[in-house]
Amino acid sequence: MLLVLEYLPLILFFIFYLLGDIFIATGVLMIATVMQIIGMKFMREPVTPRHWIVMWAVLIFGSITLFLHDEWFVKIKVTVIYVAIALFLLVGLWWKKKSPLQSMLGSEINLPVFAWHRLTYAWVIFALSLAVINVYIAEAMSLDAWVNFKVFGILGATLVFSVFSGAYMFKHHTDREKDAEEIE
Repeated sequence: MLLVLEYLPLILFFIFYLLGDIFIATGVLMIATVMQIIGMKFMREPVTPRHWIVMWAVLIFGSITLFLHDEWFVKIKVTVIYVAIALFLLVGLWWKKKSPLQSMLGSEINLPVFAWHRLTYAWVIFALSLAVINVYIAEAMSLDAWVNFKVFGILGATLVFSVFSGAYMFKHHTDREKDAEEIE
């Protein structure tokens, strides 16, 4: 259920884009994103900083898009979100001297500090790469191409990068013996 709730705003955005236009889809995205946060609170699921960043970016850039009737703002929202995520990771790493990923996942995954730092930098580079690619596609390609990139390209790239991140974490996981005992 939580997985459906996680991707519901994106799915609804895509459906309403196909059925209507970018402005209807943007309005639906705004409503669905707020409902997603409410649903997570109702289900007593943790609302992460990423969820808050996405919600506020969707509301701000979606409102500007609808008010000015200019699709550019909803397109650039993706870049703003990924730059914000990269900054969140970097500031956490540099200011607190601890990876935000370690703070979020450290109770479940035991990695050496250097591995958390490398993983964090990898996610920063990934997020900034998506931000740059989004700007290029938003400016140089059609609206349909951008919507397909937003819905399928980013999702696919994130899935692939997550698999590689999981493999990296498995490689550096330090409690393999304890895990084997728990399985038996």
